[in-house]
Amino acid sequence: MIPSFLKHISLICQFELKRLFATRKGLLYMITFAFIWYLILLYPIRFSSDFLSQQENTPEGNSFFQFIGFGSLLNWRIPELGVYWNFSLTIFPLLTVITSADQTCSDRNRGTLRFLCVRVSRGSLFFGRFSGIMLTQAILILASLLTTIALIAFRDTTLLPVAFNSASAIFLSLVIALLPFTAMMAALSATVQSARQATTWAILIWIFLAWIISIFSAYLPALNSLKLLIPGYQISNLYQLAEWQILQLAYIPLLQTIILLSIGRWIIHRQSL
Repeated sequence: MIPSFLKHISLICQFELKRLFATRKGLLYMITFAFIWYLILLYPIRFSSDFLSQQENTPEGNSFFQFIGFGSLLNWRIPELGVYWNFSLTIFPLLTVITSADQTCSDRNRGTLRFLCVRVSRGSLFFGRFSGIMLTQAILILASLLTTIALIAFRDTTLLPVAFNSASAIFLSLVIALLPFTAMMAALSATVQSARQATTWAILIWIFLAWIISIFSAYLPALNSLKLLIPGYQISNLYQLAEWQILQLAYIPLLQTIILLSIGRWIIHRQSL
């Protein structure tokens, strides 16, 4: 049973990769991502890292970055990766919410979900789509990191060992940070009728949870810990960490992912096809 389950998940992952690299929509997304990332790499990351390199050893520079709230950038041994880290914490969660909204809802509307579930179990389909999307996100993160490392190598090849070490920490932390966002969209996609509805509900739920928990925690501070249930709750703290310290909060998204995947699996098993 388990080998068959894993085999089905693997096949669905392969299908998700083909959708990204072998379809017109997927290729258009890749080209758009490459163009946007080129602009980010060429301007914000390169110029910011040059400025950081010039200012990081001066008291005035340190005071300036502390004043504007980016003092944590000075904790990175390579400025490019510090700037990359801050940009990626905003860009990749947003991209994940948008690109992972249509995991099962469009198939259910077209009637193909019933056809697919004749050949694989609902659980295999649910976890296969989730795994496939996470795999595509990991590929995009890896590609963007490698281009950043290439930029670092162009500046100073002696920094490559440090760059690969720090980039490994960034890669692991980003993949883990994206897990609950993908899991949340998997659960919503199993519930609503379209990708647009899933995205809208994701935004509304995120805002509502943050708002309602803030109100109740003002009267009962113990309830403030419920913020751990909000995907991305730890991101504001991740901005302040550097190097391998960024994995200190990995338990939060992992816990959120387990909860959201459990909810999503329960929904798709009860949902009519």
